[in-house]
Amino acid sequence: MRRLLSVFVLTLPIWFAQPVMAQSATVTSGSSTDSSSVTRNTHQDWQSLCELREENTICHISQTRKIYKDGQVDFTMRITLIKQAGKILMEIVLPLGLDLPAGIALQVDESSEINLPFATCVTRGCAVVVQAEEELLNQLRKGTILKVAFRPFAQAQNYLFNVSLRGFTSAMQVLSD
Repeated sequence: MRRLLSVFVLTLPIWFAQPVMAQSATVTSGSSTDSSSVTRNTHQDWQSLCELREENTICHISQTRKIYKDGQVDFTMRITLIKQAGKILMEIVLPLGLDLPAGIALQVDESSEINLPFATCVTRGCAVVVQAEEELLNQLRKGTILKVAFRPFAQAQNYLFNVSLRGFTSAMQVLSD
């Protein structure tokens, strides 16, 4: 439990990050005491954001997907990968109102399904946080679609997000530096 909490605390900035939509931009703080800059890039369907603060660079890559119903956004999901202490962590954030004991299921193309539990829920949604092992990362690099299935609370039917992996390998280069 303590390890799970520390992973959540390490990834807390991801929860509050704004979606990245610019092709490429660098913003530098105008304050002489604050030497931070932010670089945003688009890698086909993935976005990267790197922030340099006092000689430390923190980067993450992400993609946001939406399910529409009757022309309105019904569900929004954000998947983010970040490098912490030499490990790649994957965080998948879904809205509140889910069947938490059911967790989520991941599948890259037609590979084996991976079932994961929710780590926590806060006002912005519920999150699954997992260390992305090299086997999963290789599947994501070689794959075309990451399928994410979850079930809303008190419903029998699962929702399915198809997350494009176009640009994933290029975006991952940001985390390799």
